[in-house]
Amino acid sequence: MNTIGRFGGCVIIFLSAAFLVEIAGGEQDTPFKLWDEQTPYPAVTEISFVSGTEYSVVHRQTPDHIFLHEPRLTFHGDTLFVNFSSARERESDPDQHMRGYRSRDGGKTWGSVEIVAPGFTDGRRHETAPMLSHNGRLWAFVGRYDRGSKNSLGMELFRLTDDGIKFEPVGSDLSLKHFVPFVLPQRMSNGNWVIGGHTEKVRHAAVAISRGNDLTSWKEVRVDTPSCSDYPETALLLQGEKILAVTRGCPAQKALVSLSTDFAEHFSPLVESNLPMAQSKPFGGTLSNGRHYLIYNNAPDSPYRNTLVVAVTGTNELYPFRKVFKVVEGLPATMKPELETIGETSETNAWAYPEAVEKDGILYVVFSMNKRHCILARIPVESLQ
Repeated sequence: MNTIGRFGGCVIIFLSAAFLVEIAGGEQDTPFKLWDEQTPYPAVTEISFVSGTEYSVVHRQTPDHIFLHEPRLTFHGDTLFVNFSSARERESDPDQHMRGYRSRDGGKTWGSVEIVAPGFTDGRRHETAPMLSHNGRLWAFVGRYDRGSKNSLGMELFRLTDDGIKFEPVGSDLSLKHFVPFVLPQRMSNGNWVIGGHTEKVRHAAVAISRGNDLTSWKEVRVDTPSCSDYPETALLLQGEKILAVTRGCPAQKALVSLSTDFAEHFSPLVESNLPMAQSKPFGGTLSNGRHYLIYNNAPDSPYRNTLVVAVTGTNELYPFRKVFKVVEGLPATMKPELETIGETSETNAWAYPEAVEKDGILYVVFSMNKRHCILARIPVESLQ
């Protein structure tokens, strides 16, 4: 057990030996065992596709909005909401903002495009907007940036109006300075919500923790991050008081991992794991069958972001991951005719920045294609075991 003591005016946290061993992956001089060490991680040619996966295009690039990336999704009632970062020409341009769609049939058809967060006219921009449906309200947690790709300003709250017509800002300023959210909020068993992201001009991995169900009040907890980590975009896996943070890694193409055993109040320093992962945003969660999952770009024997995979643990295990499946790779045969109509004929493509939500036995996964299009995959949860 970890304990807290006082010496004078200082608070001292005593970490148990078991905790120190666990955060090091079992031994101090070995990588964190995020992948089952008894099972060699398979070559990309040996990874099978998830059985029964269906694909569809949510949004395609248009001449007036060339850039598209960082899609997010959630269900609000029976309506599936998807949003994505959009710009007229390039990533991180000052006109970058958040647009989205709604579907009332599980992503088979979509309404008209709408504005989620409008961006600015002074060089600042909106980028990334994880969502949460809670107590009858739909929230969007929007990242605000200044000029430049690393000038993170903080998190801004938007909410769907009571009439369901549009998203509007909640308050007139940032709800949390410096911190930018990258994955949807998850509720911890102590009643607080937690969001993974990064902070301080994207140099540090971090989480934001709510004050119970008050989604307007957040505090930041930083994770000690190695200097080699570039854009430490943070996925979270929850099991009781344990919160596992998995972050985009260093040039070695291994996932970085940090563990909290006190509901995200403190984290171990990020360390390299034994899970191969390309430098790209991961996303994690818990399935209704009790398995945890992580969606990420495969490495090292896949072309850059060409293969998006999902790894799963055993039932009720936080880690290690024991099986891995392909979500999408190259130019899927079932999507080829549709993608050819929008000019995508290359056999190698960048499928990246996933976000997922489960409903009625289906894991809905959105991701970008070549930073131009938004794609949805519908995966039967029964296939992930």
